[in-house]
Amino acid sequence: MKERKSKFSRDFGPAARNMDESLEPSELQNPVPWPLIAIALALAIAGGVTLYLDAKATPRGEDAQQERTAADEGAAPVDASVAEMDDAEGDFAVAQGAALFGTYCATCHQTNGSGVRGAIPPLDGSRYVLADAQVPAAILLRGIAGPIEVKGELYNGRMPTFHATLEDEEIALILTHIRAKWSNTAEMVSPDQVAGVRQALDGDLGRPWESGSELEDAFGIEAAPAADDEGEPAVSGQDADAQEDPQ
Repeated sequence: MKERKSKFSRDFGPAARNMDESLEPSELQNPVPWPLIAIALALAIAGGVTLYLDAKATPRGEDAQQERTAADEGAAPVDASVAEMDDAEGDFAVAQGAALFGTYCATCHQTNGSGVRGAIPPLDGSRYVLADAQVPAAILLRGIAGPIEVKGELYNGRMPTFHATLEDEEIALILTHIRAKWSNTAEMVSPDQVAGVRQALDGDLGRPWESGSELEDAFGIEAAPAADDEGEPAVSGQDADAQEDPQ
């Protein structure tokens, strides 16, 4: 019998020269050993159990994560007392009021409530802010477009109306903020109080207050109070000259 001629040269060994040319190479499958999988699962289960036991062993028990979440949201912890819950809700409301004031009011009235001399009346110490809650609520709802005297100075600008922009709760938060900010010490305002004023003014919400005199007619707050009620009145140039030279 004639020996089959191999395409491999004599440089290859006998095994290579006798290799079947039709043989297709393939990769051997090496699956992960099941003992290794079992070990990985056991470690995962042990880690989960350890974390659970650690949470149970904290001073506040399994509610630790809930308390951290409550703190982030401004709410009281689940096991807090009534006083602590009230404090947490109060702090959250204060922050909301400050944020709303910064968005809608601070640009004109300034962050310190001083307003802009001769243009924007101050909120700090204003009798309109410190009056019965219905007065500042009515002003925010309808705005003002006319002369108004605040702390001895006359202002004749235009304040926008917020009845269509802000909800009752938002107006209450803003008013509560400014009535307790700076030197102001007035009581808080509730959304129900604002809702009552909104309902009473329903037919006129689209019309701004024309002046301090109209506010006086509606709420009985003096349009031009005595100097002792709200700071010293503004002194005109002629009066200032008379004071300097009484003769």
